[in-house]
Amino acid sequence: MLTAEPVGRVLDYRAPEGGCAEGAFVVVPLGPRLVMGVVWGPGEGGFDLARLRAVNRVLDVAPMRAELRSFLLRAADYTLTPPPAMLRLATRSPGLGEAPGPRRVYRLAGTEPARMTEARARVLDALQSFGGAALTLSELAAAAEVTTSVVKGLVKIGAVLEEEAPRDLPYPRLDPSLPGKELSGDQAVGAERLRAAVRAAAMAQRC
Repeated sequence: MLTAEPVGRVLDYRAPEGGCAEGAFVVVPLGPRLVMGVVWGPGEGGFDLARLRAVNRVLDVAPMRAELRSFLLRAADYTLTPPPAMLRLATRSPGLGEAPGPRRVYRLAGTEPARMTEARARVLDALQSFGGAALTLSELAAAAEVTTSVVKGLVKIGAVLEEEAPRDLPYPRLDPSLPGKELSGDQAVGAERLRAAVRAAAMAQRC
């Protein structure tokens, strides 16, 4: 277990019931306090297991990926920084141990108001222009160039839906097999020049 506290090394703890995976964010006892840490790998052992203190709880957040843990260790070596200090930099986020709160978002309801005004039409047009994606109140008001009261009025008459959605959704993994975007003529020429330069550099390295 690596914590962000200045102890200078990883610590062994007894896994909670049900276990915990590498990279999991956990709360562990350290002296008289409870601190946050990350499961860095299997315990080292070599001492009386009865003396091990147990993990207090596993946080309900996405685990730290192996790539980030590896990067933090390499950065620590390169900058001569203790690993706990690097972990503190990577986890200095208020409310990290708290469950992500919901936010209110707005989307088209599929019905038009009985009385259409220019401001209301701009709100509906803005939602349509985003392809049905949900927007927050401030985002929608800014996109439609109206006050928030116009949006709330459309919610009251059922023309716009108000829903709760998770505040922080994980980003999807990049898929290099997906087709690229169609390029314009000038963009295609520039892309081919870049590819040619990369091929030439690779050939020069092999020579």
